[in-house]
Amino acid sequence: MNVLHLPSWFPTPENPTLGNFCLRMIQSLPEDCRSVVLSVCEGEGSKPFFIREMQEKGFVHVQIVTPTVRSRLLRLCVKWLAYQYGFSYVRKRYFRPDLLHVHVAWPAGRLALQWRRWRRLPYVLTEHWTIYQPQNAALLRGALKRRIRRVANGASRIMPVSDDLRRNMESIGIHRPFRVIYNVVDTDLFRLAETAEEGRKKRMLHVSTLRDEAKNFSGILRTLVRLRQERDDFELHVIHDYEAPVFQAFIKDNHLEDCVFLHGKKTSAEVAEAYALSDFLLLFSRFENLPCVIVEAMASGLPVLSTDVGGIAEILSPERGLLIASEDEEALLQGMRQLLDTCHTYDKEAIRAYAVRTFSPAVIGRQLAEVYAEVLGEGSLRG
Repeated sequence: MNVLHLPSWFPTPENPTLGNFCLRMIQSLPEDCRSVVLSVCEGEGSKPFFIREMQEKGFVHVQIVTPTVRSRLLRLCVKWLAYQYGFSYVRKRYFRPDLLHVHVAWPAGRLALQWRRWRRLPYVLTEHWTIYQPQNAALLRGALKRRIRRVANGASRIMPVSDDLRRNMESIGIHRPFRVIYNVVDTDLFRLAETAEEGRKKRMLHVSTLRDEAKNFSGILRTLVRLRQERDDFELHVIHDYEAPVFQAFIKDNHLEDCVFLHGKKTSAEVAEAYALSDFLLLFSRFENLPCVIVEAMASGLPVLSTDVGGIAEILSPERGLLIASEDEEALLQGMRQLLDTCHTYDKEAIRAYAVRTFSPAVIGRQLAEVYAEVLGEGSLRG
């Protein structure tokens, strides 16, 4: 079957982690699902549009580059025309799509909704966005809420990455057939964590954007100040997308330089190595859907200490780590103590085996292909 992917978020050279979970899902598809990713970006050029065509692992990326336009309205028109141009190019160069796969409803979904009507193409939707979480109700309102609901209710299937996300989507009036398909992890890249050397300090790992409104890293640091007063047998290593001057200042002011290490951005291989050198993953998020970092930690055989938010409880059972309440720094302190003392008792092989049978590319790719086949087998565009 021929699938045209329309991602709202996708990695760029400037932001390689943007929508990397969308990229991994596309790469997980079996070979008989021929895939082209179509995207539009602004750039310099003498022509109205020019094409960047990139052969990636498992798919072709066709990127239409448009002139830079200052007017918002004109920019939207140019982008819309670029997508029509891109569709024609894909059809001539590769195939006429059998269906569309939208990754994150807005803004790419508005195009799929048009093409469903005009080109008689069904579309499916994979949703990752935390905007549906109750904590983000102030963001998901008005015109945006109506547009997202219209896009989602036009999909033949919706594939949220957690059952919690499904419930949140239903709560705003989205009622299409759902199938939960979890995030995917490259289980060949991530390997079992190494056995700690005798006498080595325990290594906690935190991987996130460090956007405090979601990740509550400040709460982790406050708790570490208290933990440091009790013991000095640990380190926290942090891999993060954005600069962290406020946190760096806090670490210095509270004399945590010898136990908290901010590493900034890392490549996928470097992140995998960080997991392999760690003892457990630490998250203190205020809201999530199904964090890829938990999936990666499990693929590395690591237990996880996390807040019970979003869909995390669907995959984090007692044999794979600890769940605590969001914002509860006392529970976080107790959880850190417990895992520092017991992380070596978890069955790493069993944790990794669960990850392989639940989140591996072969498993997720097969589930996506089953949804495609169901939609095409229906042979209609109901709803």
